[in-house]
Amino acid sequence: MIQEQNQRESQAPQASNQIQQEIGRNSGQNIGQLDNGQALNFQNVQNIFFQQSGTSSSAIHPSQLKKELPHFLPYLANRREQESQLGEAFLKFIKQDSPGHFVCIIHGDESQCHYNFLERMRKFSLPQWLELEPHQPIIPKYHLEWPTKFKNSQSLLKQLYKNLAHSLLGNDIYCSEKINSILSKYTHPVIIHTHLLTEDLDKQGFGSIDKLLEFCQQLHQEIIKQKLIIYIFIQYKIKRNKSKKTFWMNFLFGFGRSFFKQYRYQQINKKVRQYLQNLTNSDLKDFQPLLVTVLSELEGINRGEVENWVRSEHTKQLVGEDMIEPLIQKVAKMFASWEDQELSDTIPMSDLAEKLVELLKSLTAV
Repeated sequence: MIQEQNQRESQAPQASNQIQQEIGRNSGQNIGQLDNGQALNFQNVQNIFFQQSGTSSSAIHPSQLKKELPHFLPYLANRREQESQLGEAFLKFIKQDSPGHFVCIIHGDESQCHYNFLERMRKFSLPQWLELEPHQPIIPKYHLEWPTKFKNSQSLLKQLYKNLAHSLLGNDIYCSEKINSILSKYTHPVIIHTHLLTEDLDKQGFGSIDKLLEFCQQLHQEIIKQKLIIYIFIQYKIKRNKSKKTFWMNFLFGFGRSFFKQYRYQQINKKVRQYLQNLTNSDLKDFQPLLVTVLSELEGINRGEVENWVRSEHTKQLVGEDMIEPLIQKVAKMFASWEDQELSDTIPMSDLAEKLVELLKSLTAV
């Protein structure tokens, strides 16, 4: 059943394309600028939106278009820095003549919507960099479940192989020949993604990350007929109060345990960040022939970034030119209210997406 589900989700492309040699070669309206000033093509992204909803963009009247609310629109508010870093590293990866694997470590607290960032890369950025047409199948992905319990480093490696087999083959018996047979059907690189929590790392030790990278190195010898993009997501555990203004009140009334739990999370997260910083500063030669990159931390979004998103073509296409200024004013009030309650000038992506959906629906309501 799992195998059939993966195959339905990830049908292999039938036609091959020349791999793109530079980011943003397409011209047209912007869906979001990369740091180097180049743009993603709006028409391609618009077509993806409508394909996901089961309708055709050519069959939709402009008045109807303004009432559509694409699911991923709120999640395009930022992440440009990470997208640019990933794009630069990815271009080096796809220029390799022989099959190889690309490992990307993405980290941020648990309110930054890691999975939606994965889907943004899979459905928008990667097709752009690979010059895929809107009608072509989306880049396939397989989830590598991270083991939460294992006895030692060798048992961790063994469990990772079992979990990869379970995702690709539907059983726990790893067979490199069968996996190569499945993956070789795809014209373009295949995504493998795994997700770690910092509390797991606290219990297992940071050596488990080293073992995970060692596992990725072994896959270079095992999987030889397909390039893999291996996303390692690390989520920082946080303790969020309903309002920071009530923090000391809660503490005085006997909620000191919450304070010490938050302190413990902070110390664990600090160690993980330091580990990743050391990894970034290293030459990464120990992981060759893997190409390994660590993206900047996913953080909350500020008002200026959201206002730029409001002025972008994809938002304008949805709400109309006349509603851009009213939406900017609503964004300003939203941030003022958030800062008053949370004493922060940035909003986590999970909260921001919900608030932007509410704002957009209020503007596009009949």
